[in-house]
Amino acid sequence: MRDLDREETYLADRRGLALELRDLVGTGPVPPEAYPGPHGVLGYGEGRFAALLSGLPDWTEEGTLFVLEGGYDLGEAAAMGLLAESGKARVVRVGFRAGVEVYLPPSPLSPYRYLRFLLLATGQEGALKEVDEALLAERRHLTPEVPLEANPAKFLAYTLLERLPLFYAPAFRPLEEAAQSLLARIGKSLSLTPPHSALEFFLTGMEARHEQGDPLAAVLLGEGEAVKLAKEILESRVDAVAEVPAPEGSRLAQAMALWYRLAWTAYYLALLYGTDPSDPEVLERLREVS
Repeated sequence: MRDLDREETYLADRRGLALELRDLVGTGPVPPEAYPGPHGVLGYGEGRFAALLSGLPDWTEEGTLFVLEGGYDLGEAAAMGLLAESGKARVVRVGFRAGVEVYLPPSPLSPYRYLRFLLLATGQEGALKEVDEALLAERRHLTPEVPLEANPAKFLAYTLLERLPLFYAPAFRPLEEAAQSLLARIGKSLSLTPPHSALEFFLTGMEARHEQGDPLAAVLLGEGEAVKLAKEILESRVDAVAEVPAPEGSRLAQAMALWYRLAWTAYYLALLYGTDPSDPEVLERLREVS
């Protein structure tokens, strides 16, 4: 088994994704001007998680509609932008497509940058400050120089090794999809997320193989009664249950802090498998055709 506390393990990170993770806070484009309200946002690909977390409506007839063109939308983002432009709303396209107003290069860490842009563009500097402080607090115990016994991201990566993660975040349901994306894109690993009726799914979906002990690892994100019930149900149905409580702060800051920890976890998981955590070249071709 590879050792996350040994330097040679990090040779798999050929493009230095650890540096991008470490220096993430404060990166990304700054709005070039003030945008009139009311505000709405449509998010695609890398911009979807930011749009869901922003709390903004997904449409507005007036003011400003931000279209986060994060890829893989097969032309839907451009079509929705044209539809909005036929009304009274101003459309601001953000992303890596040709002709966008605000350019944001593709990256598995772009959800933070899209959210940062949205918060600045809608006058929510205070909320951004809370998010950044939460990420910086997390960073202090997540980076490679922090040893395993003090690094929760490394510890969680070992828990997930050779297991199929099952993410559940009852207080931040969009985080489940974001976690699945991080595990795939950075960790190069498959993971599962439950449907809307998650507790029913946990209780019934594994019953036929209850005694076989499927190699699943449930990752319970956040706290509360739903997490307690999920743990009670899953403890006898999966190989391991990992609880990841949210830090102190606003709901938005908590969600982003959990996302950031999972990004580091995915990074370490890739290294444990001996895989480069950066984007493969084939992903660029997929972006071009979709």
